[in-house]
Amino acid sequence: MTAAMQNLFEHAYKALRKAQPQEPGWLSELREEAFENFRALGLPTIKHEEWRWTNLKAIAARDWQPAGPTHIDEAALKPYLIPDADEIRLVFVNGHFAESLCKLPPLPEGLVVQPISRVLESDESLHLKLARYAEQTNPFTALNTALFTDGAYIRAGNSLTVETPIHVLYVSTLDEPAEISPRTLVLAGENAEIRVVESYAGLGSSARFVNSVSEIVAKRNAKIRHVKLLRETDATSHVGWNEINVERDAEVTAHSINLGAGLARNDVHALLAAEGAHCNLNGLVLGHGSQHFDNHVVVEHMLPHGTSNQLYRAVVDDKSRSVFAGKVIVRPGAFATNAQQQNNNLLLSDDAKVDTKPQLEIYCDDVKCSHGATSGQLDPNAVFFLRSRGLDERAARNLLTYAFANDVIEHIRIDAVRTYLETIMAERFAGLLGG
Repeated sequence: MTAAMQNLFEHAYKALRKAQPQEPGWLSELREEAFENFRALGLPTIKHEEWRWTNLKAIAARDWQPAGPTHIDEAALKPYLIPDADEIRLVFVNGHFAESLCKLPPLPEGLVVQPISRVLESDESLHLKLARYAEQTNPFTALNTALFTDGAYIRAGNSLTVETPIHVLYVSTLDEPAEISPRTLVLAGENAEIRVVESYAGLGSSARFVNSVSEIVAKRNAKIRHVKLLRETDATSHVGWNEINVERDAEVTAHSINLGAGLARNDVHALLAAEGAHCNLNGLVLGHGSQHFDNHVVVEHMLPHGTSNQLYRAVVDDKSRSVFAGKVIVRPGAFATNAQQQNNNLLLSDDAKVDTKPQLEIYCDDVKCSHGATSGQLDPNAVFFLRSRGLDERAARNLLTYAFANDVIEHIRIDAVRTYLETIMAERFAGLLGG
């Protein structure tokens, strides 16, 4: 990292530390260590193999300052709320807790849904959980740890089942360029089951850099259903890291739905840390204009009898671009692993681009692993078939595109969220194809 680039985030770090209220000593030490890690690592460039398809000039070119708190009314949130959903809701505006916009009914015993800022003192074990799963060797994870102002803390106690979705909504609304670092920590105790929706929404047209980190931990025999929904503005550069830790016989199903951002990079690292761990990772990109979406996924099988499935699909139009790099690693001793990975891409224009790189690294015998990738345009024979059944060309193309993308959406087992996304897709495809 150049001296000028380093100084940009030096200013942001010093400004945030000065503005932060008194916090526990362990957190101050954690921030300092994380920022030193970031300074040592620097921002990646296209010369780094893992970043060769994604240029970070938009992030490196500005003197970012932390976003300050601001007020918005609930009407501004309406397009980003899940219609008809019985939900528990936490809202953060520009990285700061917005209590007046939240929906916090009486919670069952054993369930904690709070901003991190409120549990720093009350939860004495938080220092053993926060930033202990996502490694600080990633520069953006380290930067988030140094700069985050607040975020969601969700903990379900042992044997607790919560069917009501917990919706964490991170909203950015800025008049001047600024940096926002949301943090999310989700913990499901043994035999617990919870559903979490993590939304990122952008208001206004000012440039912004959103750098998010989520740590998702499923203890023995727990189940977590997680959806990350990206609906940022085209002026937003979003970098997100999802760290997933799955223990014995636990299951995590995580969906990454990319609907909006000028530049978005989503990293998912799933560690199947114990025997019988299971993980489903699904992703969808709907790109238009000059949007750029980059999804990097790494699944590590550490012990026997683990299973994982990846299904990522992209629909790109205009001059948009989708990148997918997925890797499955089967460590020595992880026999009887079953891992499947599939990436499919649909290009709606001659100028749209797709880069895909599925990978397997297997260091163990007695496993069943496969991967595959496809890229192409709508099948003219399928379009002709639908036209022969009475649809015009536009309707036929809309229907085929919707069906292609909906193969990901239909895997979401939170009914209100799935219905919400199906409606958004129907509207989006009609617009993309001139309907």
